[in-house]
Amino acid sequence: MDNQFSLPGPIPNVPEPALMPKPAPLSSPEEAAPPPPGYQPPASAPPIIKSSLRKLLLPIGIGLLVVGLVSYLLFRLFVGNKAAPPQSAVPSKPVTLIYYGLWEPSSVMKPVIDAFEAKNPKIKIDYQLQAPQDYQDRVKTALESPGSPDVIRLHTTWLPLFAANLLPAPPNTLSVTELTTNFYPIVSKLLVANNQVYGAPMTAESLGLYINSAMLQQKQLQPPKTWEDLLTVAKAIKEADPLTGKLTRAGVALGNTTNVEYWPDIVSMMLLQSGVSLTDIQGKEVAITLTYYTDFITKHAVWDQTMPPSVVAFANEKVAMIIAPSWIAKDIKAINPSLSWQVVAVPQLPDIDPVNWASIWFEGVSKTSKYPLESWKFVSFLASAEAQQILFDAASIDRGFPQPPANKAVAQTASKNAVLAPFIAGLSTAKSFYTASMTQDSKTALNYRLIKYLEDAINGIISRQETPKVVEALRNGFTQVLSQYGLVAAPTPTPTP
Repeated sequence: MDNQFSLPGPIPNVPEPALMPKPAPLSSPEEAAPPPPGYQPPASAPPIIKSSLRKLLLPIGIGLLVVGLVSYLLFRLFVGNKAAPPQSAVPSKPVTLIYYGLWEPSSVMKPVIDAFEAKNPKIKIDYQLQAPQDYQDRVKTALESPGSPDVIRLHTTWLPLFAANLLPAPPNTLSVTELTTNFYPIVSKLLVANNQVYGAPMTAESLGLYINSAMLQQKQLQPPKTWEDLLTVAKAIKEADPLTGKLTRAGVALGNTTNVEYWPDIVSMMLLQSGVSLTDIQGKEVAITLTYYTDFITKHAVWDQTMPPSVVAFANEKVAMIIAPSWIAKDIKAINPSLSWQVVAVPQLPDIDPVNWASIWFEGVSKTSKYPLESWKFVSFLASAEAQQILFDAASIDRGFPQPPANKAVAQTASKNAVLAPFIAGLSTAKSFYTASMTQDSKTALNYRLIKYLEDAINGIISRQETPKVVEALRNGFTQVLSQYGLVAAPTPTPTP
């Protein structure tokens, strides 16, 4: 399925140990060689002597057996166990784990780390906040170098690139059952492969529809629930200069790739809602969806190229609606504290099960960590409801708008927040793909390359290129990139006529 993580290529079989040579079979009576000439069998001892020997040797043999058994047990108790102690996540001396973090400042992570260290006084956490720029390349180099960090934050779309550098969860840490039970379905689909857990998220992002409440109230309009509702509201709210026709107030920020922030997530979600498989892009639904998206500019003119970036446009009341993740709420508040706005669920197609979008960062453990068990003990704690509640509270104090917790128990409590409620509700039906935006991918990596093909397709339709050719180019580009990571079968070359 589109949002299922799979390891690139098959896992090699472990060779069986070489078999010991089989002993020659015992000869049958018919195959036994005859005795040499003159051979006489030895005389048997008299029956009375045999009986006496048995009575004498039997107690001695039993005594030796008991002494041997007791000696073996004492050896195992006092010597054997010391030579091979069982593995434990409790170190014999203090250790320090290096934790590469991203996005969350040290002030927000400190209460979480303090809670872990209080429970595990021999394990210290050195939290090193990384800059987003070139982070993917830098962390890849670090994981393949001596002295790599122990715990790292990665994006789920990076797993095809980083799976070989990660240590799956050992026994007695974070199980597949725990991940499946305590988190939303999308989490296990993204972070479990070959029945092994590759990491755990602390937060989970989805998309929501931000609405300027005052603009809708002025027109006596209700928040839209379907895409057709959205278009109707956008047309009713937009305003244009009567002389030039230039937009002075846009209805919704959709339709292009230049000033619609998070457009890769939005378009990918729309394709998934239409039933398109992003690993095998084909069918009329692809052309219909891409055309519907671009029509917001080319046909309905409810958004255009002259508007500022969508988040800034919304904060400055240049557009009535945008689709974006939860964490931009703090930016809107910072730009315009007096703005009247709300968040509702993203539009859906009528009469089908809802489909939402997820973009998830997670914590993993380096395969070359010096302290693998201690590292996984820390990651398991980060996955707990206790740790995620602490993070949620600390982020609320720091910026007022924390992200949705990934742990369902904490998310249910967090959904009492009116801003977060639509995002959290969307996680239960969320899907994802390797086209998530704002992941800081390098230009040669999976996300960046797929998004570039998607961008070319949208721009091709806007410039009125032949839609079938646009869709075919998109399909071929996706197949080529995905096959290089072992996520789909390599395309079969077309024979030259």
